[in-house]
Amino acid sequence: MATTSVNQRRSDRISGLPDDLLRRILSNLSTKDSVRTSVLSNRWRYLWKHVPTLDLDSRGLKYFFDTFMEESNQNVKLERFRWVYDADVEEHCETSFVSLIDDVVNRGVSHMTLVSKVDAPDSVRMPLSLYSCATLVSLTLYGVALDAPPKSELVSLPCLKTMHLEAVKFDGALIFETLVSRCSAINELIIVTHPHDHLGVVCVRSPSLRLFKLESMREEGGDPEVKIYAPKLEYMSIINYQSESFIVQSIGPYAKVNIDLHFDVEEDDDDDMILGFLTAISTVREMTISARTLEKIADCYGLDPLPQFFNLTSLHALLPESSWEMFATFLGYCPNLNSLDLEFDGLPETEEIKDSFVPQCFKSSVKFVLLKIPTIVTKTSSKMQLARYFIRECLVLSKLMLNESFRNVINKVKKIPKRVTGCEVVMLNPAYEVSSHGSSVLPMIYENMFIPKILDD
Repeated sequence: MATTSVNQRRSDRISGLPDDLLRRILSNLSTKDSVRTSVLSNRWRYLWKHVPTLDLDSRGLKYFFDTFMEESNQNVKLERFRWVYDADVEEHCETSFVSLIDDVVNRGVSHMTLVSKVDAPDSVRMPLSLYSCATLVSLTLYGVALDAPPKSELVSLPCLKTMHLEAVKFDGALIFETLVSRCSAINELIIVTHPHDHLGVVCVRSPSLRLFKLESMREEGGDPEVKIYAPKLEYMSIINYQSESFIVQSIGPYAKVNIDLHFDVEEDDDDDMILGFLTAISTVREMTISARTLEKIADCYGLDPLPQFFNLTSLHALLPESSWEMFATFLGYCPNLNSLDLEFDGLPETEEIKDSFVPQCFKSSVKFVLLKIPTIVTKTSSKMQLARYFIRECLVLSKLMLNESFRNVINKVKKIPKRVTGCEVVMLNPAYEVSSHGSSVLPMIYENMFIPKILDD
């Protein structure tokens, strides 16, 4: 009997921890699982009522939410609120929903995530109290609607640092601009536009913003106009975006950019728009750029002056088969490039590579080159010529990295006479290829989050 009692005490050491620590442990569970611990013992019976998080992820939990808010300690600040709201349109009650979110705001919530799976997003409207939540630090919204505040002065989110809005309908032309401009401490802003979101103009004016990601889910273009003034911006990602106007007034010097942008403008206005954009981002130090963006930039090659990217040291480009000469010309505007990562969807002809322009950076600064081509490409002569081009023309080359598609020629490539003593030719680890940049950076945003799981349902 005594032995059994000792074993029980040893197996339940966790119950001997202080209440504050136990509540912190429970806060990492869903609310449903947290409540289940109340049956473990008298010690655990009421702990869940004092946990500063509320995490609901299934339909039919409105009653449970009301019970939790009534029975939990009213003085306990709600640090995190996460709700996957799954209801039929007929089941949704706007008055009840608004009251619920008002209660969350009044509890001083710090981190709010609300994902609506209701088929009619117009009916899931956030309360105006959200605009003046002084304690909110991070906000993630999906599939809801935002109404215009009566006055812009009523919008004040002084502690908000991270905001992620996807498939959010804006019922007012200036809602988005007002919302961003009234977040005085915001560091990260992620916007995913959808059809019928009535976004209007993506006007981002923020002296504090450091990360901005914008992606379009519209299949046929027609994305909202964009204006960006963010002098401290360190990272900007624009994915699958097609707009008539994209104006960058200011971003931080030495920023990183990921650009997949199509300038959907009239031909007469095309050049000025592209030149203005290039000038605005000409101070960046790292760039990832899509094939279609490069093709639009190529339309400006005959113009003078085209800005030089003096700070650019790392470039990752996606190239269609026919764009080799165009890309080589672009490299001429990158005089201090150090690292070059190229992904081809096919290979240019051998003679095109052999006779192509050699940019200045190949002679003075490019030390690392990574070449990736599809494994289905079988042009052995073009593979050899491409590798030979970089080995022979890059006068300070330290390492040439090749993906799996070069395996059938790797030994021949290694025998190409080097211009630089100690220059290495190595095969790329296949695991790296999986983790390298693809067509969109957004899946990395969602890592360890739940939104993709919902969208895949």
